[in-house]
Amino acid sequence: MTQHNDQTPAGVVAQRQAAGNTLSEGETRVLPVLEEQLEIRKVPVETGAVRVRKIVHEENRTVDLTLMQEEVSVTRVPVNKVVENTFQPRQEGDTLVIPIFEEVVTRHLVLVEEVRITTRRNPEASRQQVTLKREEAVVERYDAASGNWKPEPTL
Repeated sequence: MTQHNDQTPAGVVAQRQAAGNTLSEGETRVLPVLEEQLEIRKVPVETGAVRVRKIVHEENRTVDLTLMQEEVSVTRVPVNKVVENTFQPRQEGDTLVIPIFEEVVTRHLVLVEEVRITTRRNPEASRQQVTLKREEAVVERYDAASGNWKPEPTL
């Protein structure tokens, strides 16, 4: 194996050719140039919940969600209507209606009130900082006169 100790430009080129770092005449290499692109997706994330139980006390909760704020309003509607049987809560549009029953001395079932829970959603804009990477190819040529590598002008 021949070792090149010549530090002249021709010697450096010969050393690099031996190492496979330069191109032979007529040889072409491809250098990929990459660019990152950003794709933004919004994903709803549930960060809390509201639990409603039939009790005498009332509790208000505020629930924070990413990009969406929900507001819950509770309205009590007096009914005082005699009914034959109990029935389950029902949905009326975006309002959940929960019937509240009470037995009276005459053993008639009276619908005392309904609790109506309405949910409203308000969109909220969000701005975030992101970093994108972009590669740029820099081509340099060796200048034998000066002994330096010089960048080749771009198109």
